[in-house]
Amino acid sequence: MTWHRAWSVVRRLRPATIRMRMALLATVTILAPLTAASVPIALMARTSLMDDAYRKTRLVLMDVQPRVNATKDLPVCTRSFQRVQLLDEKYVSLCRPTRQAGPSAGKLSLLPWTDPVRGPIPIRAITRRTDTAPPETVAITQSLEAEQARLNTVVRLLIGGVAGITLLVSGATWLAAGRALRPVEDIRAAFADLSAHHLDRRVSVPRAGIEMARLAVTMNATLDRLQKAVDQQRQFTADASHELRTPLACLRTELELALNDPAADWPRAVRDAHRDTVRLQDLTENLLLLARLDSPQDDQVSRRTVDLTDLVREETTRRHPPQGIVLELCSVPGPLTVRGHHVLLARVLGNLLDNAERHATSTITVSLGHDDAHDQAVLDVRDDGPGIPREEGRRIFERFTRLDDARARDTGGTGLGLAIAERIALTHGGTVTLTPSTGGAHFTLRLPTKTRTGDTMR
Repeated sequence: MTWHRAWSVVRRLRPATIRMRMALLATVTILAPLTAASVPIALMARTSLMDDAYRKTRLVLMDVQPRVNATKDLPVCTRSFQRVQLLDEKYVSLCRPTRQAGPSAGKLSLLPWTDPVRGPIPIRAITRRTDTAPPETVAITQSLEAEQARLNTVVRLLIGGVAGITLLVSGATWLAAGRALRPVEDIRAAFADLSAHHLDRRVSVPRAGIEMARLAVTMNATLDRLQKAVDQQRQFTADASHELRTPLACLRTELELALNDPAADWPRAVRDAHRDTVRLQDLTENLLLLARLDSPQDDQVSRRTVDLTDLVREETTRRHPPQGIVLELCSVPGPLTVRGHHVLLARVLGNLLDNAERHATSTITVSLGHDDAHDQAVLDVRDDGPGIPREEGRRIFERFTRLDDARARDTGGTGLGLAIAERIALTHGGTVTLTPSTGGAHFTLRLPTKTRTGDTMR
């Protein structure tokens, strides 16, 4: 729990903007190696200065030590005697050592604010004075003032250099990040002004920066798809409202006429009302099915193995085509299995047969086979009707599409059958297409016969 709270605190202290994070990252990235390189340099400078001090001290001691006996009245060794000039202008001091002022190897401080006079521990050697009885010891002390002053200068230069380079890199990163991210802010501001009523607007594509240009192009493409989806939804809502209004208006008119006519034929009125009610029910069920198929959760529904041969045989057997129309079936002898929903696949075949019965002259042919090259089940539904123009091959799968606007609505359908068939096929990883034909309409349904990598089926 403690680590969790500590991590929560760290996350709260984390910079909020990418610009600040990049500047902080650049600061840490440049500061860490510069600091790591400056410490050895400072240590090497201190070692070098101490070596110079030792060398000078040895030379001084060789010259001064034979004349130690010439001094009298020595003071007690303290830091204040480090700079006393004695013995031929040598920067050494002679003092009487105590327990606290014994021999010392000297020491320089890396702290740049160290006082060169009183801060560094001097180099102190102990010798014997033989001109007294009994002989006494004498401390010959060499000051490190000059060395400490030089070391302070070196450390200050290193700190200033590290700080200056770090500030320079951080500032440059801050400015560069701000300039690089400025198009992102412009794109964000433009995108924030968009709404469902202004989807025709697009964000400007910046000239500098391939990544920013790609972001703007991607967002514009997303807006294109969003605008298309919204337009389709609006059109679908308008078409659905129109389709629902027609049978409701007919039903209301029929009931009002029967109520206002004392001699009304009530059985006929009820039959007409029933017919409009059934049409209204079918239309509502189709709309609900389309809404469910458009939902992403529909792909998560459990699917089972379906024998397409039995399904086609059952659906064609229970069909009752209009008088004068013959339904022929040509199927593979063995089972042909696919993964999917039995009811939905039956709905695809039913919609294709409904369309064929509506336009066929005398014959409807249903063929089921297997495409070994693509490992697909192929279902063909043909009729000998007037056919569909090739240029209308894509539009017929749009919702509420009727190629013959003059035909009666009760015989022409609602324009949702082929749209539902295509959507179910796509949900199952297959396709429904209009195959070019010399006579009549020829629709082909293709479904995969086994689960492939990346397939949406479960």
